[in-house]
Amino acid sequence: MERFDGVIMRLLVKNLFRTNMRWRIQIIFSLCLVLVCSTCWAKGALPENLSLKAGISANSEYSKDYKAQFVADGYIPEAGGKNDPKHAWCVQGTTHKNGTDLTFEWDKPVVVAEIIYYGRTSWFLNECWKDYEIYPDNERKPLVTGRFKMNHGPQRVTLPEPRKVRKILLRFTSSYGGYNPGASEIQIFSVSPTADDLKRINKIARLKEDPFYKSDTEMEAKAQSRRLAEDFRNGGLGFGSLVVVHRHAIQPTHVYTYHNEGFAPGGGLYVFTPDEDEGKLRELVAAPEGQILDCDVSYDGTEILFSWRKSKDEFYQLYRINVDGTGLRQITDDHSYNFNGCWLPDGDIAFLSTRKPAFAYCWTSPVGVLYRMAANGKNVRRISANYLNDFTPSLMNDGRIIYGRWEYVDRPAIPIQSLWTINPDGTSLAVYYGNRVLSPATFIEPRAIPGDTRVLCTMTAHNGPCRGAIGIIDPSLGVNAQQAIQNLTPEVDIGHVDRGSGNHVRGPYESPYPLDQEHFLVSRSGTILLRDYDGTEQVVVLREKDGMGFYNAQPIRPRPRPPVLSSLLPEKTENWATVILQDVYNGLEPHVKRGEVRQICVVQEIEKSKMADTSYRAFGFQFPVVSCGATYAPKKVWGYVPVAEDGSAYFKVPAGLPLYFIAIDEHGQAVQRMRSFTNFMPGEVRSCIGCHEPRNNSPRRQNLLMAFRQSGGWPQPPTIPEWGLRGFSYSHIVQPVLDRHCVGCHSGTTPPKGIDLSGDETDFFNVSYEILARQGRPGENPYTKWIPSFNGMEENILIITPKSWGSPASKLAEVILKGHPDQYGKPRVDVDEAGRRRILAWIDLNVPYYGTSLSNYYQRKGCRQMIPPDFDSVLQKVAGERCASCHGSDNKGVVKIPRKVWLRITNPELNNFLLAPLAKSAGGTEACKTVVFESKEDPDYQAILKTFEPLRKMLVERPRMDMIDRNQANKTESIREPVTTRPFDSKVTSIFSSSP
Repeated sequence: MERFDGVIMRLLVKNLFRTNMRWRIQIIFSLCLVLVCSTCWAKGALPENLSLKAGISANSEYSKDYKAQFVADGYIPEAGGKNDPKHAWCVQGTTHKNGTDLTFEWDKPVVVAEIIYYGRTSWFLNECWKDYEIYPDNERKPLVTGRFKMNHGPQRVTLPEPRKVRKILLRFTSSYGGYNPGASEIQIFSVSPTADDLKRINKIARLKEDPFYKSDTEMEAKAQSRRLAEDFRNGGLGFGSLVVVHRHAIQPTHVYTYHNEGFAPGGGLYVFTPDEDEGKLRELVAAPEGQILDCDVSYDGTEILFSWRKSKDEFYQLYRINVDGTGLRQITDDHSYNFNGCWLPDGDIAFLSTRKPAFAYCWTSPVGVLYRMAANGKNVRRISANYLNDFTPSLMNDGRIIYGRWEYVDRPAIPIQSLWTINPDGTSLAVYYGNRVLSPATFIEPRAIPGDTRVLCTMTAHNGPCRGAIGIIDPSLGVNAQQAIQNLTPEVDIGHVDRGSGNHVRGPYESPYPLDQEHFLVSRSGTILLRDYDGTEQVVVLREKDGMGFYNAQPIRPRPRPPVLSSLLPEKTENWATVILQDVYNGLEPHVKRGEVRQICVVQEIEKSKMADTSYRAFGFQFPVVSCGATYAPKKVWGYVPVAEDGSAYFKVPAGLPLYFIAIDEHGQAVQRMRSFTNFMPGEVRSCIGCHEPRNNSPRRQNLLMAFRQSGGWPQPPTIPEWGLRGFSYSHIVQPVLDRHCVGCHSGTTPPKGIDLSGDETDFFNVSYEILARQGRPGENPYTKWIPSFNGMEENILIITPKSWGSPASKLAEVILKGHPDQYGKPRVDVDEAGRRRILAWIDLNVPYYGTSLSNYYQRKGCRQMIPPDFDSVLQKVAGERCASCHGSDNKGVVKIPRKVWLRITNPELNNFLLAPLAKSAGGTEACKTVVFESKEDPDYQAILKTFEPLRKMLVERPRMDMIDRNQANKTESIREPVTTRPFDSKVTSIFSSSP
């Protein structure tokens, strides 16, 4: 009798040439799958994975992308691949990091002999479970207990003997401490599979789950255009050859880490000439030990600029070479990444560089921003003040540079990577498209379509590689509008501009290049395609070779040179720029009445100048921590400028810094804020129409601005705030106001309504900050209306109605402005104007706590947290002996002592776990109802208290940044030379230099 796989093979081959191309590809894939399976059958039948047929549930799931069902989908994400959404299960680490239940249930009884666990290793190795218990059906005692290792790959749990069950409960009782522990896969078998069986099972699963299979089929199924192919081969498109980069696909963790992650040596730079066969490749540069990232052909078509990382231990540097292979020369040699170069119309070069030390606030990658230089590498100038990443610059047809830009001024970090334009001299920075678009998350690789104002670009997610969909962007249809996007690759779902986070966008396309107003080149999974914008024609130009793909295909030909935009910047000037605001109410009405705005507050986002380890992150992805989940970046208020009655303002701002503006009313409250930054070049003069007005608006006013007349024609610098020109530190700027006006009542063992406003430090912050900012769910503090920056909160980016956030929507501001009235309406406190403005400014800066991104403790959680090392063990020992009878314990024997989410480390005797069991006569609250400690001399009370002593001594020698002397921290520095970060004083400089 013929084997089943043989029958299938004959049927597939018989029908292979009777079908259209699309079905042929499907049949070819099926043949491959049958061959794999046939090999498996030849070696013996594989045991069935019972988990694939089970109903699966868990008492915690991190999100819809990590449901319990994904723990048994047959696909095992690679270690460190950052590619496990919808292919793994994990818990909410904030609630279930130390234990959870996962249940498998079948419709009919099955025999279970072995369970195989694959730890969650796609992001962090410590997101594996540690200890476990196995319960068959509803048995109360575990059948098996054990411990998993913290590693990638299969870990077997063999039952003492096979059991017939309808339900298996896996109880994980501890983890290795990762953020969101889980499992990449769990397999269940009736018989124990051999190691070879597992390899074969997982090989079949990988074949079925090939992420590019479906789209490859669609590519091949698209009919080849003979006419277009002939035009391409015969030079009918205006060129005869292409320059291409040959390399491995780059697999970074995020779109902004492609310059320092995903290195794989091999390939080179080539000239490709098509012919009747497969075409010819001529090597220009071989990179067997290195990697070439991208390239750009000069306007005269004679020279190629490219980014080359010669080895894993080196940085990308920029090189030039003639198209005939002569004249290779390196033009950058800085000890930093220098990449993504593009030719400027005047012969200079724009490029990205990490030479100014800065790091992503939510990751570890060095930040590459926009620079320009002469063609020989001299006269390097920074023209972007971004504190996060810029991306892939190129030239618009009008001579401006267009590039991608990432930022998160008081918003979550996943979007926004939008498109911006800037003049080659660094002036006239302006958004092009997408600064309030949620999906797709990222727009990169923009290229101007010849003879058009639109651009072609790649649209993708935030996490993962720089591949996705290809689209045409037309901002004339709206700078954040859905209709402004034409998705040329509709098989890739790019989502909707006002929903989600855009992090789902996955596709195989990258490095698009528009040839004319009809056709473009693109790399699709390493294969170069020639297509038309209508999606009706396609030519496969160059396929993958030697396990590597081809990228950045560009024609070798002369092309129109955009106009050279003359710079109006003075040759010598002070480090300031001038802003002319025509009418602040343009964009604020009708929510803000005329006359309501009195000042503009000028704010700087301070960069993260030193790398920290992501494993120490807290409050989302903050490391070092700056706030409780609000602002990522520390802030510096440069000062306030007046707004005239007609809404105009005329003022100076520091150049070369990431700045944003806040419209302030007479009390000092923000009626509207920018949630994006801008920057200026020294000597630049820039005018803006209004505040949050549509970008396509035209100026309405013709008469002379009142602000210009009132200033006598000379712009004035901002008036420095009375607390000085420093990073805004809550403990140094806000707490003194609370000490003076509030702490007299709101402190001690029983503060009114539990509102303790004292400045005692806690593990991360201080007590008043815990109450006024951190308390409650993220963004739902009862006293301050701050903007959450946690992932998953992206839709708050769209909430831009004036007075929606900050002090106008905060109870604390109302209390301060009204004098904290009693039940009869009589004010109880009189906070002076300076004090009020400090508190209101703090709220409107999105509640920063730390005024610097520097830390003295980089190896602690959040680079800030202070918890005595033996505190938990001592507290549990005492609680186990004296508190368990009332409070009980969990299944691990941990006594459930009521505790706040924060720990008071200054005056620790005021922590509730010490006050509640202490007799009132000894200064306690007796909240436990039963007195546990009659006096503070109780040995157990003292044992708990003494755990804080080493911490206190350590912080005296090396203070946390909020504990530095306030008087020293409040000294005003010169405003003649703007800086981004600087130690508070010379005394503190020595603290910074000490090893953490």
